[in-house]
Amino acid sequence: MSSPLDPALIVGTDGFVGRNLARYFSERGWPWHGIGKADGDLSDGPTVDRLFAAAPKVGRIFHLVTRQRTGAVQYQLQGELLAINTRIHLNVLEAWRRHQPQAKLISTGSSCAYPERDTPIPESAFQTGPLHPSVRGYGLAKQVLAVGAEVYAHQYGLSSLHCLLATLYGPHDYKQADRAHFMAAMIDRAVREQRAGGEEFTVWGDPDTVRDLLYVDDQIEAILAADRAFSNQIINCTPNQPVRIGAVAEAIVAALGWSARVVYPPGTFRGAAIKSIDSTCFLAATGWRPRFDLAAGIGLVLKSDYGIG
Repeated sequence: MSSPLDPALIVGTDGFVGRNLARYFSERGWPWHGIGKADGDLSDGPTVDRLFAAAPKVGRIFHLVTRQRTGAVQYQLQGELLAINTRIHLNVLEAWRRHQPQAKLISTGSSCAYPERDTPIPESAFQTGPLHPSVRGYGLAKQVLAVGAEVYAHQYGLSSLHCLLATLYGPHDYKQADRAHFMAAMIDRAVREQRAGGEEFTVWGDPDTVRDLLYVDDQIEAILAADRAFSNQIINCTPNQPVRIGAVAEAIVAALGWSARVVYPPGTFRGAAIKSIDSTCFLAATGWRPRFDLAAGIGLVLKSDYGIG
């Protein structure tokens, strides 16, 4: 197994996770080589082949590239998200086989790749039912990546790992309405409404909606822990601590020291009522636990992105 001092190839250094992973490696003096948007269109096969051929030989490839949109706009882009992401993933798999077969491919997914369930979802539920309508195209492309890594590893004698992640948040996340995950969007809206002198904090959806939530550095450390313990499988990588959206909203208000009333306007986008994955296998094998609780994570985002605190 490769060590942190082996060079890593980070595919997707412009994205939220890739940007933070590159920063995490740099802070520790670990060598890495990055591929980002400026290097070319990763949905184009010859481009990906060229970039992988030109990269130094590495111990790990972190494949973090995905085209994603959030909220109601997802319903209108299912074909686009399926086509573009599937091409990206297949291109990366083939370039891995051809040019970096010594490297372990670590790819990432989310609960979007699982069927809907009203209880935390274990790995055994993968491909056992339909996906939520809002993520059918995106989730299917993630299934292609997970299965593709497995079958490539089996046929060509490679090593892979597909990590299913929590909903992430942290510094410098996307804040655009069609790209922000719920946490970045909530924090940004709270800051704007407080600064405008508002007495209400507007939260989309339902306060009883349940999600997994994790600060980005904790998720990076979970991925690295999974890498040390698992190979050639999919593995859920969360702390098994799902949270209610209502509790998150109250934590944001508290972190801001804002005496606002939290309101939930009717008619706003609501995804699946419960999206939580069961990481019992990962936790038992690694002993990993998050370093940042919700209050600490929110405080770090407020300080880095808004100069608060």
